[in-house]
Formats: sequence, C-alpha cells, structure tokens
Amino acid sequence: DALLRSTFFGHFCAGQDVNEIRPVIQKLESAGIGAILDFAAEADVEQPRDLNGVDQNLVSARTYAYDGEAACDANAAISRHAIIDASESASAGEPAFVAIKCTALGKPELLMRMSAIIVQAQLLFHTLDGPNLSRAKSRYLERMIDYPTLSAGLRNAGVDSSEEEIQQLFAELDQSSGDGVIDYVDWVSFLDPFDLTMGPLTQFIEEEPLSDNEKMQLRNMIARLESLANDAAERGVKLMVDAEQTYMQPAIDHLTLNLQRKYNRDGGDVIYNTFQCYLKMSSDRIDIDLERARREKFRFAAKLVRGAYMVQERKRARDKGYTDPIHDTIEDTHVNYDSQVAKLLRHNHLASFMVASHNEQSVVNTVQQMQDIGINRATGGVYFGQLLGMCDHVSYTLGANAYKVFKYVPYGPIHEVLPYLIRRAQENSGLMTGAQLEMRMLSTEIKRRM
Repeated sequence: DALLRSTFFGHFCAGQDVNEIRPVIQKLESAGIGAILDFAAEADVEQPRDLNGVDQNLVSARTYAYDGEAACDANAAISRHAIIDASESASAGEPAFVAIKCTALGKPELLMRMSAIIVQAQLLFHTLDGPNLSRAKSRYLERMIDYPTLSAGLRNAGVDSSEEEIQQLFAELDQSSGDGVIDYVDWVSFLDPFDLTMGPLTQFIEEEPLSDNEKMQLRNMIARLESLANDAAERGVKLMVDAEQTYMQPAIDHLTLNLQRKYNRDGGDVIYNTFQCYLKMSSDRIDIDLERARREKFRFAAKLVRGAYMVQERKRARDKGYTDPIHDTIEDTHVNYDSQVAKLLRHNHLASFMVASHNEQSVVNTVQQMQDIGINRATGGVYFGQLLGMCDHVSYTLGANAYKVFKYVPYGPIHEVLPYLIRRAQENSGLMTGAQLEMRMLSTEIKRRM
C-alpha cells in the first residue's frame, strides 16, 4: 500500500475516502479548477458462466461486481456522500459534479438483458420501415412510418388485430408529435421504462421479457438512481452517468433519459449522459437525443469522451462476427469528436456539455469556436474536463483564463481502484512518447488563442 500511495495511487487518485480528498479539491479550486468526484472502486463480474453471450473477461474494465441488492444500496450511499461533499466543497455559485456508474447500482447482467430487449425493439422499427430503409440507411431521424406502412408491416408479420386496434396503436405511437407519421424518436419513446414492454408490439421482441425478479431488480435500480438524482438536484450538484460497454449502454441510455426528462427541466442540467465518440453510432445517438430533448422540452446534457473500452469492444465484435462498432482509425475518431463538439456548440440553446478530452487540439478548437459564436465562458454551459494527474498544462491554463474546467477526482480503497490505475498507466505509456515538446507547443497555442 505504501508503494502504491507514493506512485500511481498518489498521482491518479485523490485518496481513499472523502476526508482524504478535501486537500486535493482545495488545491484545484485555488487554480480555478473544479472537481468531479468519482468513487472509482472496480471489480470483475464474478459469475464464471457466459453472460448472455458476453465472455467473462470482457466485463472487466470499470464494471462493478454484483454482490446483491444490499451492496448496490451501499454503493448508492457512497455516491450520496460524494454528492454532499461536492456540494459543500464547491465555491458559492460554482457548479459541482459527481460521477456515477449504473453497474454500481444494479446487476450488470440485468443491464445486458435490458440492452438486448431495447435493441430488439429498435430493430423492430427498422423491420416495419421497409419502404424508407433504402433511402435513409444511416440517418435515423429521416425514417418515417405512416399508418399504411405500419398496418402493412404488422399484417405481413402475422398480426391478427382489427383495423381499429392498429389505428389505436398508431395514435398512441404518434401522440407526442401528432404529425401523422411515426419516426424513431416516437417509436423508442413507446418503450415502457419499468418493464421494457411495448404494448401489443411486445410479441415481436424475440428476447425473453424480464422475469418478475428482474423487474424487481430494475425497480430497485431506478429507485437508487432517482434518489441520487433528487439529492443532487436539491444540493445543486450535477450528476454524470458514465458510459460503459456497448452491450450495456442501451439500458444505461434508457435509465439516464428518464432521469433527464424529470430533472433537466426549466433550463436545468442536473443529469448528464456520456457519449463515446469512438463509436460509429455516436453521432446518430446525439442527434436522436437532441431531437428528443427539443420535443419534450428538457435540456440535453452530456459529457463527450473518445472512449475507454476499445480492446473489449473489438474483441467481442471479432468473436461474435459483427461489424466493429468503433471507428476504423484514430483520425476518424478525432474528426467525429470535434464534429460532435461543433454540433453541440451550434445547439447551445438546447444543450449543456463537457468536453472531456486530453486532446489539446480539441480543446483549442472548442475555445476558438466559443469565441466565434459568442458563448460566455462562465455561463454558456460549456465545460472542460481532464483526469486527475493527466493533462495538467491544459487544465491549469483553462482555469487561469476563467473557463469552466474540472478534474475527474477518483477515490476509493487502494486495492479496489487497481483496475482504474492500470488503465491510467496504459494510457500514459502512449502519451509520453515524444510528447513533451508537443505539449509545450500546444500549451503556448492555447494561451495565444485565449
């Protein structure tokens, strides 16, 4: 423990509990940098069996072990303490953030099961949308289903419903927009948040429905998330829901969206989802969620990252024989990341977001675009984030120039944060190669543009 404290743990983690991290928070604050508190204890999913097709060794990075509902309650209590500490340590009028993970608050296998059902529901839309599919293969929001298309699709699928029943179904699907056509946002909004059924459409979802025990676990997870969101809202803290692997992410998106509908009202941005821009689907996901926020009149709030699960994602794609979900090259990821930042800056009236990046050029580009558009650095809803112990030259430069910049401040028992520390070591091995000169040059450029 002493060796870890004096090396990786001491550099990348702020301490073992909220009392130990206070001096770190105060030091950051003196430099104009806020803190995103993150209880970073991690473990593998313990069950050795196959988890719905997900190999055991693929659920290793930043996934919590499920030790029962009581352990999930304990994790929620830890996050609640972090919310209290974040609210008490932040300067008056300054935002405070806490990061949470859904795998800390519920069973990872349940998130996988939920995700499989949600994906099936999404695929059903594309199955019924046959006439439009060839015209808009990559643009989800361009696909529309009118009543004749829905009726014909259901008839072809063998539905034995009356025309009146199909008309009633269409009216329910179209009730949010009432424009006579169903698009992807209408469709996925029809999914029941508590049991993932879709009324009469449930029969077409091939995945087994949630069992009574799984429904109980889902309600418990939702209750924990609701409780944390409510505490955060009451204390003026913003809650960031971290991204996880793609085979759990649809469920996490589903849970986060329902929190945003409730807590991101009247211009508030309490609940932040996370988008991994190394994923090819990230642009469509952001478009869909922006449109949903516009329609339902809540504020879109997000953290943009490049991504943290490339090894697992690519291995699983190879093993399962499906298309790699990650952009082919790092250059493609950079282009997509900067494109999504630019999109959200253009939609600043609808969105708050964090540029969570160690890529200096992305930070420089964001600062320049904020200036060009006229987004206020203090009140414009644009934040910057870097990990504790990394990219300090960017963080401190942003802080000195009054941009809203935050350090991700992980903490937890030393041996339980080892997976987190290992990933930081891996990331730094790539960053250090020939980086010192580049860092000095880019830091100078950031200062010049500011």
